[in-house]
Order: sequence, then C-alpha cells, then structure tokens
Amino acid sequence: MQNIENTKYGKIFFILIVGLTIVVILNGSYLPLVDLPQHAAQVAALDELLKGKSTWTNLVELNFNTPYLVGYLSWLGLLQFFDIVLSSRILVILIFLCFIFSAIQLKNTLQSSWLVPWVAIPSFFGFCYEWGFITYLLAISIGILFFIQNIKWSNHPNIKQGLIVSLLGVILFYSHILSYLFFCLLSFIYFIYNVEDKKNILKIIPTYFLFFCLLIFYLNVSDSLGSQYTYGVKVMYHSIGEKFFNLMIYPWSMTDKSFIYPSLILLIIPFLMGYRISSEFKRYIPLVILILVWFLLPHFMNNTYFIYERYSILFFLFFYLIFESKNDFKYSKYFSAIFLILIVFLMIEDYKNIFLAKKGTVDFANIVEELPANKRVLGLIFEPISASGSTPFTYVHFASWYQAQKGGWSDFNFAWFHPQIVRYKPSKTPEVKPGFEWTPQHVQYLNACDNYDILIVRAYDISVRHLIEHSTCRNYTLSVHHGSWLIFEKNK
Repeated sequence: MQNIENTKYGKIFFILIVGLTIVVILNGSYLPLVDLPQHAAQVAALDELLKGKSTWTNLVELNFNTPYLVGYLSWLGLLQFFDIVLSSRILVILIFLCFIFSAIQLKNTLQSSWLVPWVAIPSFFGFCYEWGFITYLLAISIGILFFIQNIKWSNHPNIKQGLIVSLLGVILFYSHILSYLFFCLLSFIYFIYNVEDKKNILKIIPTYFLFFCLLIFYLNVSDSLGSQYTYGVKVMYHSIGEKFFNLMIYPWSMTDKSFIYPSLILLIIPFLMGYRISSEFKRYIPLVILILVWFLLPHFMNNTYFIYERYSILFFLFFYLIFESKNDFKYSKYFSAIFLILIVFLMIEDYKNIFLAKKGTVDFANIVEELPANKRVLGLIFEPISASGSTPFTYVHFASWYQAQKGGWSDFNFAWFHPQIVRYKPSKTPEVKPGFEWTPQHVQYLNACDNYDILIVRAYDISVRHLIEHSTCRNYTLSVHHGSWLIFEKNK
C-alpha cells in the first residue's frame, strides 16, 4: 500500500507547503530571528565600507579571514537590488530552498524515502532559525551537498569527483567552521566505509590534507579583540539528560518544551506508516556521527555559545535516512495522513510567528523612518521578549536594524566577535562589551554615554527613565514614545 507522502498528490502537497512558506516569509517584515539584525548590520556596514561611504572608518576594519564569507557576500549581492529588510527575507527564502533541495538530493543519492524532504521543511525553522544563525543555515545546506558529493566520490573515486569535493570543501570552509568540521568528519568516515577497493582511500588523502590545512589556518588566526572581554568561563557542558531532552525540542524550537511530543510521535510514526529500517550500515553513519557529536561537544567554548545545539537541524533528516522499504501494513495510509498533519502543525507555529512579528514591529519600523541617519546609538532592550509571538528574545538585537537601515552604528555590536567581517579596531572598542545586551540595567555602570547620539529603549514601563536619569546617560531627553519603544536623544 503506497503511503500518501510518496504519491503524486503528496508531492503536489509538498510543493504547495514549500510555496506557502515562501509567500509567508516574503510577506513578513522584520523576521523574528534573534541574531538577524546583527548580521544585517554587518552586511550593511560591509557595503558602505566597500563603497567608501561609511561614516565609521575610524572605528572599524574589514576582516576577510572570516568563515562567514559565503553568507555575507551572498547577502551583499542581494543588497545591491533590494533594501536590507527585504533582502533579509529573500536570503532566508533562498537558504530555505537550498536546504529543501539538499534534502531531496540526499534522499535521491541514498535512495531513501520521501520522509527526508518532508521533515526537512519544519526542521529548517527550529533552533538555528529562531536564533538567527543565518550563515550557519546556509552552511548546513552546502555541507549536505558536500557530503552527497563525497558519497558519489566513494562510489566512483576519480579525479573529477575529487576536484568537485575539493571545491565544495573550500566553499564550505568559508561558510561556517562548525558545519565544515562536522561534514568533513562525516564524509571522511563515510568514504572509508563505503569505498569498495580500500586502496582508493589513498586518493582522498591530498583533498583531506587540504581541508586539514584550512582548519590549521583558521585556528592560527588570532582574535585581536579576544583579550578585551570574557564570559568568565572557557568551556561549559550540559548533562547527558539535558542533551537528550534538547534533542527532542531543538529541531523545532529554541525553548518550547511542548515540542517534545511531536518529536516522540515523529520517532515512532515511520514504523506505523509501514517503513522498515535498512539493513545497510552505511545508512546509519550520518545518524551515528550526529549523535556522537551531540553528546560529546560542549554548549560553550572559545567565546561561542550553542555549539552542539546547532546540529539539531539534522537529527530527523538523518534519522529518516535509515528507513527505506515498506511493510504491507493495513493502516499505513492513515498514519501517513497523521504524519502530514503533524508537519503542517509544526509549520503553522512558524507562520504565526512571522505574522505576529510583522504586526508587532510596526511601531519600531515607524521610529526608524523618523530617526536621523548616520548616528551612533545605544540599544537598551529591557523587554527582549515578544508579547505575542512564541520566539523568545526577538528584540534583544533590534537596535541593530537602525544601523542596517540608516547607516548608523549600534552597540552592543557583533563587531566584537572573531568570525565577523566588520570588526572594531583594537584601539576603538567601546565600553559596551559582549553580555551587555542581556543586562541593559548595567547602563548605570557606564562611565560615559557621550559617544551615543541616541538611546533606543524597549520597555513596557516608562519608569526606566529613572534608571537612565540616574546614570551617565542623564543628558538625554525622551523624544519619541511609540508602544514599548522609547527614543532618548542627547541634549544639544
């Protein structure tokens, strides 16, 4: 009995869901992705610096030793035709389509089931999407294509395939280092296992030596700002129990614990749909490597949070790779219908968040239009959580949209961080360091506010004026108040 998801009508429904997702994103405004405003600010600053139009050349410098190069240059290209907010949505759509395309190619290459591309649709909108890890999302799609090419290379170990793998590997390196490391490890192990003539393993040595050299190059690029800030610890691990729990939640959400129930259903439903697990061990290699990485890697290392958590986007894709043939099960079509309904259910939450974010950011959009351009601003986000959408911390970096749209400069700024393409000059770093964005009440401890022309504040209680007035930011006057947004301008 043929399952619904694999029929002609199932595939048409798949296209409709993908198409609807594109329409929803395109008709949004500021997408509710936590880090997206900071990445937008990076790309806008890069554009102005390259064109010689930047007001901030004394403050920052370009860093082309970034592994985010592919993502940022892709966005920079879109910025030549669209404004920064619209181009952000177009970029997300293109990355989403790349992810779906890579999932379909993975299914075809390993002759797996349509479960893989189906589960890829909601998987895209999980932990990494909600946090706004935009360069990582692109790198994951490139990584899957890199892995696919390695599979083809192991089946036909010739020079042409090796050159394609080498090219994709370099592109992957300049996309994101965490994706690069994972897919190099996975592809190397898969090649060694899958290649029929083990003598052909020698053919991959030059290519993977190149990849190793790229890694050494990255590790030897010192962080010129690393000594100027600290999070207080070098490494943080989560417990095995916490990691298991997170593995059930993060494929769909940053924080919503209720998503454990869809995950549990999606773990067992392939069996109820009539699928049987494969007897080929090579199909299990991606899942085994993913689980090992998940439980071995830390939560925090080298001033970077959410290391192991990022691989949650791949869990159900790799889990469904192990299913291939179908048993003759009388009720399989009914469980197939439940599977598709569950996919739609997961997507409705994402559609709702985009709609609510568009509605909830009208006040901010109007304020940005009113503000003068090319000013230096300080973001004080006392209320980072949306009152309506389920994505938490939506507004924590929202002041960076002013930088992205109006050619200004906003603190706190990702220019502190090692992988960014626009960075502070070591002698020009501000008093507002990493971590300030989560503790805006520390404005009272700043030595001076005079560097800032404008304070962009988000708070439900206007009494925050008292905190500002009793800090070194007292020389500012409330000039605009729309909803939860307050704008303080420096007195002349």
